[in-house]
Amino acid sequence: MHQQHVEGVVGVLKGKCLFSAEQVTEILHRCPQVLREDPGDLEYKFQYAYFRMGIKHLDIVRSDFLQYSVTKIKQRHTYLERLGRYQTPDKKGQTQIPNPLLKDVLRVSEAEFLARTACSSAEEFEVFKKLLAREEEEVSESGDEDGDEGEGEEGEQQR
Repeated sequence: MHQQHVEGVVGVLKGKCLFSAEQVTEILHRCPQVLREDPGDLEYKFQYAYFRMGIKHLDIVRSDFLQYSVTKIKQRHTYLERLGRYQTPDKKGQTQIPNPLLKDVLRVSEAEFLARTACSSAEEFEVFKKLLAREEEEVSESGDEDGDEGEGEEGEQQR
């Protein structure tokens, strides 16, 4: 592993994610695999946790949040959100419902997550994951098309 990459990861955690030096040390101790991640992906994962899920810095550190894949995080969070079992806190950090603990969302097997946290079946979750993947694919495709002005029908056929 190159020193430059390690410095890039630490730089993102300190500079863009605003973790303290002590928190960065704890993250690297608890989740050393973050050193293998792309710094941009790590920043995205943090932003998703902080802004979409309303998770505070200390909870991100203590829950080992950064060790989980973005796919797993998004699937479980969005599923709970659409079931009405998770709510992004408002500006004051308040929710209408109590959100499940992160450990009950991420640190458990899929079966345990479905039985205890989502109160849902494996079949429903599998269908949801396929639909979510399709949604994300459509969003990324529509984002690609925005920059393709003037291509016309020929551009459409080439895809």
